[in-house]
Amino acid sequence: MDEIAISFEGRRDAVAALTWPQRRTWRGSRLKYRPFVYAQKLPSGKTLSEVCATIKWAYEEFESLRTVFPLRADGEPYQKVEKAGSVKVPIIKAEESTIGVSIQDAISHFKRERFDTEAEFGVLFAVLVCADVPTHIICRCSHLAVDAHGCRALSAALDAHLSGKHDQSSTPPMQPIERAQLEQSENGQQKSARALEYWREVLEKFPQDDITSRSAAMVSPALGTAVSIISKKYGVSTSAVYLAAVSVVAGALIGRNKCSFLLAASNRFSAEERAFVGELVQSAPGILDSLDMPFNALLPGAWQASVRGYRFSHYDEQALLQLLDDLDENSERKRVFDFAFNDMRSSRKGENHKTLTDNLRDAMSLTQVEQRENLYEGPARFLSVALREDSRTISLVVHDLYFPEFPAHRILLAIEALVVGAAMEDAEPLEHPMRFTRNFLAQTVSSSR
Repeated sequence: MDEIAISFEGRRDAVAALTWPQRRTWRGSRLKYRPFVYAQKLPSGKTLSEVCATIKWAYEEFESLRTVFPLRADGEPYQKVEKAGSVKVPIIKAEESTIGVSIQDAISHFKRERFDTEAEFGVLFAVLVCADVPTHIICRCSHLAVDAHGCRALSAALDAHLSGKHDQSSTPPMQPIERAQLEQSENGQQKSARALEYWREVLEKFPQDDITSRSAAMVSPALGTAVSIISKKYGVSTSAVYLAAVSVVAGALIGRNKCSFLLAASNRFSAEERAFVGELVQSAPGILDSLDMPFNALLPGAWQASVRGYRFSHYDEQALLQLLDDLDENSERKRVFDFAFNDMRSSRKGENHKTLTDNLRDAMSLTQVEQRENLYEGPARFLSVALREDSRTISLVVHDLYFPEFPAHRILLAIEALVVGAAMEDAEPLEHPMRFTRNFLAQTVSSSR
């Protein structure tokens, strides 16, 4: 495989502690050594020299791309920005008829490689060419350097530069070094303290355990359409509709009229944060205190709980660990949330209302459910639910000691049945969602005997 060496020189060298989101990834995450890999289509008519010039610009513009994470003498990592350096960019040759296969092969190859966080820069690139014309950039990103939202920001910046639309602002973008310094400021510490007080308020209610799991994923056009109908009708986000539905199903499984949950907060509210090429994701806690009410009445509570959780989603991870230790002192059980909910979609996709089908129940025949491995698994006692970036797939992980009579795919179907019924304004799922879900699950058990 041919390679091109690209040299760059940025504005500065810099050293700082990990930011709080980076520490979250470092602390026990299986992702810290695994790359996030994706392909980005290039504008037509670009030469290899122009693509390499854009890659050079990106390394100079975004410090997260030229950051490494060495260890101190005590074994603790820190972030180190290199002012100047060089990278080798592999050139992958493909035939026109096999471009799609070549892209998937390259992604699979790079995904298998372990990221050397101490020596490799935060983002590495490869270029796919067909008949000597570049067609795609393959981006291989360290989860410590750039989260999924940051990858979208990077993609937008690369597109803008390649198209000649990049804003030549004299003010450099905020960099992870500034984020780390902001966190250690007086304002940052006050924000963390407020967030941790809210964490304490939530955690004190739910001391629980953690175990092994089983998993499945579902592609359901009916569910996506039903969620959009309810979202539009009641004026809440599609994420809040999903959160309310999963809460009801979790409550029905657990046999409890309330539940606790963890959200993955993007922490990208301002324009500056949305353009930030780095890692900002942290967990946000939440509680729904009463699930035994009509489905539409649950929606404001789900929305408010998620908003409140997001409000307290920026905090010192080490201080949170200390808080957890303090709460669980002299206890044999650890505090874990009932379920984790991770909406991986962008806000634009998340609010995209799908076209209404003639009959949602007919559309349910198109639902596909299959067992899958390596799905999102949050720090929850019972369930981990994720909405994938394609806005079509919902995945579920169930801890094995709980609800052994319910395969993971049947729980996904319960979510679908509840939301579709509510969107169709069927009396039972709309007025009595908990009872409807319990009966649906009971029928599942009966049919399996």
